[in-house]
Amino acid sequence: MSGTMDGKRAVGFESALLVSWGVIVCAALGAVLAFRIGVHGLGVLLTAVSVTGLVSRLWGLRALAGVQATVTPERETLSVGQSVSVRYTIRNNKALPLVWLELCQDVPARDSLRPDGSFRLRAYTEEEAAHMGRDREYFRRLSFLMGYSTLEWDTLWTGERRGVYRPADVTLRAGDGFGLTQATGTASGLGGRVLVVWPRLVPVQTWPFLRHVWTGAAGRAGWSEDPSVLRGERAYQPGDPWKRIDWRTAARTDELMVRQFDTVTPLSVLFILDAKSLDDAEDGISLLASLIHALCRSGVECGLALPATASLSALTLRPAPSPGQCLFALAAFEAETATGFFDDRDVMAVAAGAGQTWLVSRGAGSMTCPELAGKLSESGVRLLCARRERGVTMTKEYTFDELRVKGGAA
Repeated sequence: MSGTMDGKRAVGFESALLVSWGVIVCAALGAVLAFRIGVHGLGVLLTAVSVTGLVSRLWGLRALAGVQATVTPERETLSVGQSVSVRYTIRNNKALPLVWLELCQDVPARDSLRPDGSFRLRAYTEEEAAHMGRDREYFRRLSFLMGYSTLEWDTLWTGERRGVYRPADVTLRAGDGFGLTQATGTASGLGGRVLVVWPRLVPVQTWPFLRHVWTGAAGRAGWSEDPSVLRGERAYQPGDPWKRIDWRTAARTDELMVRQFDTVTPLSVLFILDAKSLDDAEDGISLLASLIHALCRSGVECGLALPATASLSALTLRPAPSPGQCLFALAAFEAETATGFFDDRDVMAVAAGAGQTWLVSRGAGSMTCPELAGKLSESGVRLLCARRERGVTMTKEYTFDELRVKGGAA
């Protein structure tokens, strides 16, 4: 992923007043007038001011011409505590050297990622933020890049907490050798791609989701069979697969019998996250992400329903064999502004096709979506709660602590 400087360059707001067009023109006109009235000393001074301002401005704007910036991360996903190496490359494709250069980029939302010491954090005042369009940024200052030369370095970005980093354009700043002009330009950063910090994964137990069950419908809302647990046999019926025929019994009795196995593993699970009810939403999200990851590794497809937030609509994801879409949604979820509003129609439709439906909440009596829970209770919604409370009756109920692996060993 890379970004190249666009053709738009402008004089930055931190440039000296001397390089503004108003000062340059006024100084030039003043010099002409001073020479005409015979005040040659003042004319020379104003000429010097005008020429210096003009040269500085043109030099500063020209400094970024032919400069190319690329940003290339080694991968796009990481977990909390992990680091990703990002390579920055600056190419000066002109003969004019860069006296100084500054590369700046956005601070990740919720401070989900933190760079190493090669970047520093800078906070702007309200006035400066109005010009910059952001109140904070990470920056690195470089000095003297020769003409037709390239500068490369690697920066380690460490995942501090879950989040999705969607960096805007990378900003480049350069200027003239007098230090009067600051020119700015932009490159496309990660080229529209993102860096994702998955929620923290912890060891969890999945047995409540994989217990032996003697009931359950077949098909999309049913269960897969465990061939290691024989439930019984019945007489062969046309259409039964030949691989299920007990050939030993057939050889002994001349009667075709078909083996039936126990059904133990749900084909799919839908989790509904009632984040607003949780005292510690981050803990609940971490546990939920861990369960989804573990269940998908066991061959169980997982889906996810999230409530609306201040900036995101309610989301319902159908069960899928890979945990990627659910983990991405949890990484981007704004738990601090979560509401109790779900898209009930989508949730009900997906729940009807899932082998199990689990509501993740603080407790039965603390749900912020009781109407949805009431609708789902008819089809057997189960409760995964932070603590047990009296309230709505669920088919099954487990607490967060019951699903954590004691001592942290998987």
